[in-house]
Amino acid sequence: MKKQTVRLVSALALLALLVTGCAARQASSPAVSWDRVEMAVEPAAGLDRGEKVVFETVVVERAVEAEAPGNAASSYGVGEVSLGSATEQMIIRTANLSVVVKETEEAVESITGLLKSYQGYVTESHTWYSGEDVYANMVLRVPAGSLDAFLEDLRTHVVKVEDSSITGQDVTEEYTYLQVRLRNLEATEAELLALLTEVRENRGKAEDILAIHRELTNIRGQIESLQGRKQYLERMTAMATVNLSIRPEATPKPVVQDRWTPLVTLSEAARALLSVLRVLADLAIYVVVLSPVIIIPIVVIWLVVKLIKRRKSRKVS
Repeated sequence: MKKQTVRLVSALALLALLVTGCAARQASSPAVSWDRVEMAVEPAAGLDRGEKVVFETVVVERAVEAEAPGNAASSYGVGEVSLGSATEQMIIRTANLSVVVKETEEAVESITGLLKSYQGYVTESHTWYSGEDVYANMVLRVPAGSLDAFLEDLRTHVVKVEDSSITGQDVTEEYTYLQVRLRNLEATEAELLALLTEVRENRGKAEDILAIHRELTNIRGQIESLQGRKQYLERMTAMATVNLSIRPEATPKPVVQDRWTPLVTLSEAARALLSVLRVLADLAIYVVVLSPVIIIPIVVIWLVVKLIKRRKSRKVS
């Protein structure tokens, strides 16, 4: 049992030395945080029974920026994890346009067809009426490399472009950082898996296995979170976003909107009169039905008032 414990202590110590040694090689390395993992083990030589041996595992919190071409790539983490070469520039491009068209619904169909020819798609589309005019807002996704060509072709499908702007968000540094952290965590996960296998083969204590398993679960959660963010950045940089606002071209309105039709006016007046008669008839029905409840209190009040007046007149006389 002592030999197994010594091997376990040696393996964990070696893991801690590998991690700290790789991090120490970076003279200008960023700040790191330390996750403390406590494991209760059988006392080895020189240790009292029940004493806990504390090991430390380093987790890189921020990756260094990619160095210029020709320099050695920055590295972090366990097992000599390195970035290899600088990540190509990644830009999230967004275009905002406000355009005028002859007919909104036809323009929406035409722009949708143009978008499909560029292997793009519509993520949002909203059309509404303001008076007799039709307006629309669209959110389009088009391959980032084809954005400029798509915008040029779009200008041929509209009367004019009132306002346009293109913005870019550089996420290269964040993407590089995610790559480094992922490789670091994956290497740490591999070391812990190997350590877990060794502990199980040597029939280590359940507390040791559970402690390693908890650390593996924590690292796996971080890996999945970083992978999700990395995939999101890849999708956003691969497809540019176009926010498109469409309004119809102003056209002169006729002086007389509709032709006057007396018969229509007479019909509307007759319908209004019928509605009033219906209301009066309904009111009369309610009065008849509720007359016992309404008339009796009124008669009682009238009699009381009349009696009071008689008494007052007698006193005066």
